[in-house]
Amino acid sequence: MNELRRMAYLNALGVDCYVSRTQLPGAAVTRRLAIVGTPGRTPAAQARVEVDSAVKGAVKAASPMPREGIIRPDFGVDTRKAATAIAPPPDVLPSSEPVPRFSLSIIAAGDWLWLEERDGMPLTTEQVQLVQAMAQALVLSGVSARANPLAAESVQAAKPVIAQFDWPIHNNRQLDQGEEAARAGVAAFVSRRLEEHRCRGLVLLGASCARRVPLEAITTVAVSTASSADILANPAIKPQVWRDLQPLRGTT
Repeated sequence: MNELRRMAYLNALGVDCYVSRTQLPGAAVTRRLAIVGTPGRTPAAQARVEVDSAVKGAVKAASPMPREGIIRPDFGVDTRKAATAIAPPPDVLPSSEPVPRFSLSIIAAGDWLWLEERDGMPLTTEQVQLVQAMAQALVLSGVSARANPLAAESVQAAKPVIAQFDWPIHNNRQLDQGEEAARAGVAAFVSRRLEEHRCRGLVLLGASCARRVPLEAITTVAVSTASSADILANPAIKPQVWRDLQPLRGTT
């Protein structure tokens, strides 16, 4: 034990000074240190100051210096702020594909189901009337219309049934909302509508709509042609649209 620490212990015990009168057997020779005091401090207080300085110097010397290239972690950083800084965006999770967003208009007219992607635009009355007119033309040109003249009148009197399919159908990001899940959802919805309305064919209006529907999962005949919006904007493509619809004539 060095002299400074001994004096600090004595001060903690309330002993101002302790000096052995004789040399103790086997004890090391006591080293007499000259301590330069500070005005206003007692020898015991000065000893405490010296002990604290010695301890701090020993701790500083024992602390290893950081090597170059190694960044020491800052344990004073608030972990909550760090978690907020690295939080992913709400719509896109790491290592996950973007969520497709689209809306399909489904029209049951005649013996067929007509699908068209809305592209952010509402379905107009003119589009519905055009789809109904194409359904009537298919009935009139079909074999069943020649065998049963009342078929055209019945399809003309029947009002088309309109529905809508929106993707994503939920906001739970823990479930799959990717492209494959969207195609499977469209296939299931279309299959239910085909069975519900007893449709004999499927018409995909527009190239974007054709990409949404997995035809390998549909058991009925399906054709793809121009969208109703394109037909209304450019009536000159109607002959091509009629040629695209010919495979449906045999389904009536």
